[in-house]
Order: sequence, then C-alpha cells, then structure tokens
Amino acid sequence: MPCGPGNIYSLEVLTVNGHEKRGAYVSSHLHLNVTYLAIADPTEAIRTKPDENSGVRWAPLEDAIRLSTEPWIRTRIYRKLIDKLESVRAT
Repeated sequence: MPCGPGNIYSLEVLTVNGHEKRGAYVSSHLHLNVTYLAIADPTEAIRTKPDENSGVRWAPLEDAIRLSTEPWIRTRIYRKLIDKLESVRAT
C-alpha cells in the first residue's frame, strides 16, 4: 500500500499539556498526528531511534490499547483507529 499525502488514514490535532522531558520543561503545544496504514511483514527487523521510539515492536493490533502508557491516547487515537480498521474489514 503506497504512503503519501493522498493516503492518510487518520489525522488529528491534539493538545499536549506542559511537561518535563529529559530534565527540561516543554510548554503546552499542539501535536499533529498523521497516521498511515501499511501492511508489514512481522518477520522484518524494526529499526528504532533510541531517544525517540526504543519501545517499538511488533504486536497484535488489539494489544495497542493495552500496551499504551498514555490513557488519553488509548481512547483518542488507538481505539478510533482500531474501530475504523475493523469497520473497513467488515465491508
């Protein structure tokens, strides 16, 4: 499945409260979340950027909610994306 501006699966603008990150204060801001849907081979190696996504791994789709450490992402992002995918699969 090709990825590009015309193939965005989901787009959200999220508010992020001020917080500490690596010992520095990050002020409140907006976060643009762009999701592309891609079909991947789980036998392929995953490349990570240690300071950004070191916890990335292959997992069943349904585990995304359980594995999330941020409660607001569970309902605002992951649940919405999973429900959307399930509705597409049903057609």
